[in-house]
Amino acid sequence: MIRLNISNAQDIKRIKTLLEENQWLNKSHKIEKNDGVFHIYTTLETIPQVLSHTQWDRYDLEEKSVQSLTAARDNYCSENNVAYFDVPKRWTAYPPMLLLSANTDDTLPSEFCKYLLRHYQAVFGNKGITHVALNRPIVESDILRRPTNLVPVYGDFGPDIGVNESPTEEDFNQAFWCSAVQNGILQTWAPRYTMFSRGNIKEKKRILDNYPRLKGTIVFDFYCGIGYFSLSYLQNGAKVLCWELNPWSIEGFRRSLEHGGYKYKIYHTNEPFVIDDVAKYDACIFLESNEVIPSRLEQARDNSMNISHINLGLLPTSKPSWSIANNLIAKKSMSNLPTLVHVHENVHVDDFDNMKNEIESKYDNSRVIHIEKVKTFAPDVWHAVFDVVIEHE
Repeated sequence: MIRLNISNAQDIKRIKTLLEENQWLNKSHKIEKNDGVFHIYTTLETIPQVLSHTQWDRYDLEEKSVQSLTAARDNYCSENNVAYFDVPKRWTAYPPMLLLSANTDDTLPSEFCKYLLRHYQAVFGNKGITHVALNRPIVESDILRRPTNLVPVYGDFGPDIGVNESPTEEDFNQAFWCSAVQNGILQTWAPRYTMFSRGNIKEKKRILDNYPRLKGTIVFDFYCGIGYFSLSYLQNGAKVLCWELNPWSIEGFRRSLEHGGYKYKIYHTNEPFVIDDVAKYDACIFLESNEVIPSRLEQARDNSMNISHINLGLLPTSKPSWSIANNLIAKKSMSNLPTLVHVHENVHVDDFDNMKNEIESKYDNSRVIHIEKVKTFAPDVWHAVFDVVIEHE
């Protein structure tokens, strides 16, 4: 079959109308865009005179016939004469893993996954997918935000370490790792032990665009994870001091720092930290609760810091760390420079004003200057970021 390749977006509507009027449009495939070129799939075997001026190529009808997991399942069951089974409706490719959004309590036959990867790589973008897993919601009460409900379906996902066990260097080396590039920044994580939220890309982009000149400043990230937001602050020139409880998340962060060429040091509980380390490293990462931040900074009692931002990125609420952030600014931040605190909260659509007022009542000399709605978390509930500017007297 023939695929039209259109460079000028203004031609799309005219050509699509022409195809529809002549029943030449393959309506089972959406118009795609890659590298600035629009691809329109047709039912044509040869190019008619009226389209002879357009650029075109051929596509494999069988390869393009599957645009959903349901269609792939139907083909598999038909070819192998097996009973139909439920499949997820959505998927995301995180090379080399295909992550399926589970809508059923059942798992998938491993033979179907092998069939899927063997015949339909093009559906997933020809990204060299080798592993398949079913994604299910994390346990909200788990402060480490571990994907304990993730179900590996196909491929070796690495050692199965108990949730209360400390991973070794060998465990890290044997684990299965994925990566994603967002806004030009590589992020790395082990799917069996660390969650990844692609929906945060909007907030990461806002950091990159709105705060481009952070050289000479320090950013505190109280819940850094795999470096979701810290990597964006680093990209814009800041030094970062980060806290995280999950050692697997810190290892993913470390690998991304290595890839980016950053200097870093990881501190374990009771390992000494001195303020001079901030000059030596781009990232100081603490494998411990952010509750110890005040004691960690006791060594800096005679040193004020140019703290430009504090990121409180824990959901559903970051309230336990509000007072720590407020006291940190009061005692350690340079008195003549304002600090922005980014408070992440899950907020019902009717409670934005109440949350704004509560935040301003808890932070000294503060004003909420912006509320960013990042993504919906549940019906009528938003993951929102409240930008709080702290002015110093």
